[in-house]
Amino acid sequence: MTQPKARTADLDSIPDLDRDEQAAYDAGLEVRADAESRSPGWIERTVKVALNTNHGFPRGEARIALQLGPPDEVVAALLPALLSPNKRMRRRSMTLLPRLDPDEVCRQLDPVLETGARKSRRAACVALAAIGAPAEPLLKRLLEDSDETIRNRAARALEAIAARPPEAADRTRSSVRPFGLPYRDAPPPRPRSFAVAAFNFSYGVNMGTLIRSAEAAGAEAVWIIGRDFYYRPSTKGTDWWLPVVTIESPAACLELAHDQGFEIVALQQGEEARPIWEAEWPERPLIVAGNEGDGLPQHFIDAAALQLELPVVGNIDSLNVAVATSVAMFAFRGWQARQSKR
Repeated sequence: MTQPKARTADLDSIPDLDRDEQAAYDAGLEVRADAESRSPGWIERTVKVALNTNHGFPRGEARIALQLGPPDEVVAALLPALLSPNKRMRRRSMTLLPRLDPDEVCRQLDPVLETGARKSRRAACVALAAIGAPAEPLLKRLLEDSDETIRNRAARALEAIAARPPEAADRTRSSVRPFGLPYRDAPPPRPRSFAVAAFNFSYGVNMGTLIRSAEAAGAEAVWIIGRDFYYRPSTKGTDWWLPVVTIESPAACLELAHDQGFEIVALQQGEEARPIWEAEWPERPLIVAGNEGDGLPQHFIDAAALQLELPVVGNIDSLNVAVATSVAMFAFRGWQARQSKR
């Protein structure tokens, strides 16, 4: 586990974001709101953020948003960057294009192969290689390009595609873009299962990783208590569909858990904690993980129906908090599966 024995953690013990981080966070939220509202010109504005912003928060949000827009419009907005003399613009464009609808990307790249500059054709080879099988006809045309470098790149791209395993016939699961999410408009209903709560995480990447794991494990929601800043790109877009609820205090979290019929499962090393593989889980747990340094406040320990720890057998005495919480989520799913077979 990540936390030492329980201590009383203070919501005020975590420093606020500095000015630059807060500005980046706000910019990311603006990108998302713009994309969700589909306001006129949102694709062009989002492309500008995705190509020109260096900070990971807004750029990551923009890249996710573009995968949800009309493919023909998004591809058309990105192609000028592929034709740009600016190397960074070409690289960022050719990274984004393979995440979009492959047939639309190939359709709009077709004329680029005839009229684009040498650097643009080279960038197109990279994008087409990442697209895979739908791009093979265009790459075979590039085998006849007048430039030997382009011919060589096209040949290597075709070899790489041929070496890949066949794509799964079931395109409803993790083979579907964006980022493995099998829907583009709205999430399916989430069945009753469990939720996970994170108290005052100090590191945004941990929170983002936890959200991604919660989506994969089928959680109903993620509750963020106290500090609500997280590294949005590390969610891989899952926070667009998984409800993420911010809560001001442990007391408010406990009240909400009671109202919704959750029982508290505290991830916390301590004398009362049971090894996770010995757990008899409540039917509908709220798995609560604490701050990386201070662990959980006593409010959660006192309210817990179950306290769990992940015993470690190596030399280090803890796991990363997002990893530990992810293990707990899937441990609960394993326990559920065993119960259903009895």
